[in-house]
Amino acid sequence: MGFSVKKLKEIADIRAGYPFREKIKEVEGGGVRVIQMRDADPEDGVRWSGLIATDLPSKRPPDRLKLGDLLFVARGYRHFALHLDEVPSPTVLSPHFFRLTVRENVGVLPGFLAWQMNQEPAQNYFRKSAEGTQVLNIRRQVLEDLPIVVPSLQKQETISRLNTAWRREQRVLKALADNRKRLLSALARQVLGAD
Repeated sequence: MGFSVKKLKEIADIRAGYPFREKIKEVEGGGVRVIQMRDADPEDGVRWSGLIATDLPSKRPPDRLKLGDLLFVARGYRHFALHLDEVPSPTVLSPHFFRLTVRENVGVLPGFLAWQMNQEPAQNYFRKSAEGTQVLNIRRQVLEDLPIVVPSLQKQETISRLNTAWRREQRVLKALADNRKRLLSALARQVLGAD
């Protein structure tokens, strides 16, 4: 067969986002940036330039994100994982996320894990397991028990490269479509005199 199946908790350490007790206050020159729901998108990734800066109220050292971590959106109607291939400044997650750090020597690449969590089998699992009426929520136990197929590292590397190339293509296509829309709007203003 060439693969094994493990639970996510056997592969990665899973931690909740920073426990902000109230609305996150923007602080100019704050010590950390915060990824909130509006800052993460399954296609575009993290919008790093839009993160607010703040100072954390707690004296305990924050659990800052690091290169290779995954974030998982646990609340809302879209549950997805993002592999962080960059973390440009000290950053924490808001409480709506889980942070996943793949353990060493488990034979799983973080990029492959994020890809698998966004595929139909895992998405079906999340849909069936989500709780809540107005806002759906994935409990930590549900996330920990997610079955993960672990193929060879070579196969994982191939899938990760293909997924990275696809995401890059999607960004280019979106930029082209946005440029075309702006061009057509400019033509409409010029030809039709619309403002």
